[in-house]
Amino acid sequence: MAFLPRALPLLLLAVVCIQLSGVLAEEQADRRDRCWCLKSLKKRVPREEIEEFSIFPRRSKCDTVEIILTLKPVNNSTEVVQRCLSPETKQGINLQTCWNNKNTNNTPTFKISNCFESHK
Repeated sequence: MAFLPRALPLLLLAVVCIQLSGVLAEEQADRRDRCWCLKSLKKRVPREEIEEFSIFPRRSKCDTVEIILTLKPVNNSTEVVQRCLSPETKQGINLQTCWNNKNTNNTPTFKISNCFESHK
């Protein structure tokens, strides 16, 4: 009987932790579904400045395709600079075509150089 009063707080703590983990998992999934690009570039970014890119399809809480460019470092900088590109621009359409045709492994990011490989 002395064990029960000690076990009850631990049991309650376990229930609270389980409930919180479910809420946190829902919040994480919710964040993934939201739009990441608040503003997108309408201008072309020179291909020489782009290291890689990612394309995210429409999601439950984001009604647009998102293209996120990771730019090459400038002046030996270690800072990672990312920019959103509008999917409606000519460059955005070309990157989506490349992604759909050449990203056969469905990797989350894709090197821009893979889009412009020479055909042998």
